[in-house]
Amino acid sequence: MTSLRYAGSGGLAFLTLFVVHRVLQGVGPEAGANLTAYYIENRDAQRASEVAVGLALVAFIVFLAALVPSLWRAGALVASVAALVSGTAFVATSLLSNAAETALIAVANGGVSGADTTGTVALYQLQGRTPIVLTIAALAGSLAVALRRTGLLWPWFTWASWVAAGVFLLGLGFSAFGDTPEGPSSLYGVGVFVVWMLVLSLGLMRAPTPPGSSAAAPA
Repeated sequence: MTSLRYAGSGGLAFLTLFVVHRVLQGVGPEAGANLTAYYIENRDAQRASEVAVGLALVAFIVFLAALVPSLWRAGALVASVAALVSGTAFVATSLLSNAAETALIAVANGGVSGADTTGTVALYQLQGRTPIVLTIAALAGSLAVALRRTGLLWPWFTWASWVAAGVFLLGLGFSAFGDTPEGPSSLYGVGVFVVWMLVLSLGLMRAPTPPGSSAAAPA
């Protein structure tokens, strides 16, 4: 199995676990809802969703570790480094959001009054406003450049990746300046990400072996 197929397999594993995570998460609490009551009522599903996203990030590391050297050897040196940096930032910010929400679940379920506390609200805001979507936009843009240079996937996917990056940047604006960390419109961004990642992973699994793939990766 070539590195690109490993990358595609890792991408599909990540995507499967990510979708499980989003399904378990549901649409989240409504604006103005009692956060403590929501996380008490949905405790088990929320905890399971955090386990799913943790495993998803492990699969994403496999995806990134297999993809970046292949892009490098195919000649997209700068873009492959950009993809590595943005992909690493995606994992880091996702872990931060994951830790914040895990703490939120614990804090909410540790309360006895059922009323929201400053800690509950702060953790909810942190997990929702962590700029994960910015790192996804950077990753999509980096891969658009790399795939255009290497020709590993369809030309139209390069342009689709730029469009996806633009959508993700819009999502950053809504997350940073919206009244709530995540609104109904965030589901559209999630949908775009799922489709983009699915096409990317399937495309990598059928992509030809890039030139020089048998050579050792540069130190």
